[in-house]
Amino acid sequence: MAGATNSEGFEEIVEWAYSTQPQEIREQPDFPAFKWLTSHPRTYSKRKNSPAGREMLGCFSGVHKTQRSLNQVRIAPDLIFVFRGPILRCSKGDLRVEVKRVVWHEVAHWLGHDEEQVKDLGL
Repeated sequence: MAGATNSEGFEEIVEWAYSTQPQEIREQPDFPAFKWLTSHPRTYSKRKNSPAGREMLGCFSGVHKTQRSLNQVRIAPDLIFVFRGPILRCSKGDLRVEVKRVVWHEVAHWLGHDEEQVKDLGL
């Protein structure tokens, strides 16, 4: 996709992928913010639930929606990270489709789905 590999084009694709979420999910008052980074921090590549030999394309950071409690002290907002470099390296076709899959995958984690459940959802 022409222009999609530059930062501005990639950010627009992430915003588009976010807009494809169902409205009732996007309008949740606690819906996490999206942040795209050129690559993931080194500490993220060593996470225990990362499959060996696979690049991390995105990450949800925060408390799963299903695990929250009213008396829970929050020290940081929930965030969904989308990693531009790994997505560009792993993309096998339409970059928009790849980014959308990553965004939906991480939103599913925010909603409380574990990796196996996200896989069952086709994400």
